[in-house]
Amino acid sequence: MNPLPLTPLESYLYHDDTRAHPCWQFCRISYRGSLRRDAMEKAWAEATGRQRLLNCVVRRGALGSLRWVPGPGGPPPLHWSRGEAGAEWPKWQPLDLERGPGARLYVIEREGSGDCIICVHHAVCDGLALLEVMEDTFVIYARELGEGTEPRPAPPGRALAARGRYGRNLAEAVWIPALQVAGMAAEWRLFTRQVAPILPSPLGDDDAGAPPGWPFIVSRRWSIEEANAVKAAARDAKVSVAELCMRDLQAAVGAWRKAHGVDEPEAWLRLGMAVSLRRRTRDPWPAANIFGISVIDRQAKTLDRRERLLRRAHEDMTLIEKWHLGYAFWVLLAACRWLPGGLRGYARRRVVRMTLVMSYMGKVFAKMPLPKEGQHPVVPGAVITEIVGVAPTRRGTALCVDFGLIFGRLDMHVHFDPLVLDRARAQALVEEFGRQLSMSLAGK
Repeated sequence: MNPLPLTPLESYLYHDDTRAHPCWQFCRISYRGSLRRDAMEKAWAEATGRQRLLNCVVRRGALGSLRWVPGPGGPPPLHWSRGEAGAEWPKWQPLDLERGPGARLYVIEREGSGDCIICVHHAVCDGLALLEVMEDTFVIYARELGEGTEPRPAPPGRALAARGRYGRNLAEAVWIPALQVAGMAAEWRLFTRQVAPILPSPLGDDDAGAPPGWPFIVSRRWSIEEANAVKAAARDAKVSVAELCMRDLQAAVGAWRKAHGVDEPEAWLRLGMAVSLRRRTRDPWPAANIFGISVIDRQAKTLDRRERLLRRAHEDMTLIEKWHLGYAFWVLLAACRWLPGGLRGYARRRVVRMTLVMSYMGKVFAKMPLPKEGQHPVVPGAVITEIVGVAPTRRGTALCVDFGLIFGRLDMHVHFDPLVLDRARAQALVEEFGRQLSMSLAGK
């Protein structure tokens, strides 16, 4: 592999990594049973060997540009250990992209159960790619033990070089950026608007280090029957499940802020919506960052107008799809390279960039070519029982909320910044979302 320049998005995520807020993603896959270490090591090596960026390091060119180059050899590290009582996460090993690959796998075995935890620097790939890497790992693991399954085809070599391109052809590569520039000029007030944090709080010190026990996650799960009711409520309202969740999340934030004594009716709250930019092609996509962020602003005084919030959620997502607004963040970052301080300066701004971020992952692990026990994929010796995935919080952005349809259920996982919220307040927000969702199911 020849040196490959980092895209503006990858450079931004590389510079956005600080000690207080590591720009790392996690996916914890819990299982019942046990895994064989030799087969898992082979599966991890093969799955990551198909994805070149997972084995690369970052080097600087003659003029300071950042490039991906092949790493020192061998697959990304796999750490195998016995579980410790009361420990939610392993002892994290550093992810330094200038010294080694930006991916690690931790396997923690307990008596009769265990966890596989993949940790990846966000500059390497996005959340969908991270899930696909783990799908491949488990499918190859099953094949190693005689199940006869095969992983998805490896991405062609040209796909990695195309990861930062706009659209599917030359015409789209020209008019999509032009469209975003015109849109940003028309909505310039978005760039000058002061955004409120989820709770009033200092922005903190980037070099302070992440608190012990990080990352901090609260979750809630709705059963298969409840998830089916959510899907039916979305159909009745003529919106998607993601749009319904967006409305109820915004309404929950408004009610929760008032319950915690924050009464700022004129404040602007900004939701960053992660948007996949994987086009529909026959070729599989490589593990890379192929997503954008669309910003959706609401004033606090409007967050109790549920009917209006749902209408606006549908309108916003329709516009994002129709006008390819997921690319606007790419265009903005490409322009920021030429500003004083470049992308590093833009990433390290001491402002609240977004109040919170939301991702909707859709159906997770639904198409794995593995036998199932009910809704749960089965590999030799183990049944996958739970998946928890989170994106990193940032300075001023104290909440990242991930929704997914996992094994037929609707899961909500909230990664919160303990420098801003304690666990009780984060859990209260999840419960308030549950109350808002119950209103949706009742047609309110």
